[in-house]
Amino acid sequence: MIVTEPVAASPQMLVPPAESDTLTALVQSVRPAPAGIPQSLWDAALVGPIAEFLSRPGKRFRGRLVELSWRLAGGRGNPPPELPVVVELLHAGSLIVDDIEDDSVQRRGRAALHRQVGLPLALNAGNWLYFWPLSLLGRMGFPCSIEREMHRRAVDAVRRCHEGQALDLAARLGELHPSDIPAVAHTISAWKTGSLMALAAELGAIAAKAEPAITDALALFGERLGVGLQMYNDLSELTGAAGPLKCTEDLLHGRVTWPWAWAAQRLPAALFDALQARGAKLAAGSGDAGALARDLRTALGPDPAQPIRAWLADAVADLSTAVLPGPALEEVRAEIARLEVSYA
Repeated sequence: MIVTEPVAASPQMLVPPAESDTLTALVQSVRPAPAGIPQSLWDAALVGPIAEFLSRPGKRFRGRLVELSWRLAGGRGNPPPELPVVVELLHAGSLIVDDIEDDSVQRRGRAALHRQVGLPLALNAGNWLYFWPLSLLGRMGFPCSIEREMHRRAVDAVRRCHEGQALDLAARLGELHPSDIPAVAHTISAWKTGSLMALAAELGAIAAKAEPAITDALALFGERLGVGLQMYNDLSELTGAAGPLKCTEDLLHGRVTWPWAWAAQRLPAALFDALQARGAKLAAGSGDAGALARDLRTALGPDPAQPIRAWLADAVADLSTAVLPGPALEEVRAEIARLEVSYA
């Protein structure tokens, strides 16, 4: 799972109008059926499922981060409107595939795509969304050197996302020593979630022709932001913010998540061992997921989100030393505050 979005979208999470218009125009550009193919077949095979999925409301912060990074790196005006959409399309593809791998029921308030159109068509659509955005990079009029660098970083990011996803799918809570859990949780988050957020920051900076040090600082911030959002996502499955159809999903799969990492670091060994044993039994099909979620949540104390807020505050503080102060930096802080509220 590159990153999940368990919270039902609220009005402040809807796609910005400019991005929505760009998405609509891009989908319309691929809607005409190839010569000799009935339009109804083309719509059913690819364009219809893609258009339906992309119409769903989401947080869309990756596209916003492209624009903010452009400005933080000294870009004037706005980047090409397709550039923020590139990262959102890559993310959409990852969500479709992630839902297949988790056999999820719901995504962004509607049925998961594979439950709507069947696994084969959904899998193909998700994979197509890894490639289509890469082809868009050549349509924005960037100099060849910048286009090549963007393409290279995009390919590296998607590769790393899949490596993180492989770890996420293979790692099982009951098979790890408690001392290994924090590092495994961090690596999974940094690769499968942080990589795409880092790419969003990199694309904005590279498009603005930033100095390498600025691009690197923004990429590091993006990765750290992705890790922080994954922390919130993992915690939301214990607090109930994920909603009834996503709540306890990671517990049932025996996944290595941040609540387990924090528990491994904070709890007495005997208490953690007991919780870990219950987690392993639940993943094997025995136990009460709701009870385990409540007990793990309680074990983390009255403010389990405190380390997430501290993590994100440190990320913003470090970024502020690398870029000039100004409205864009304040907007970064405001966007993080908005996202924190969405996971509450």
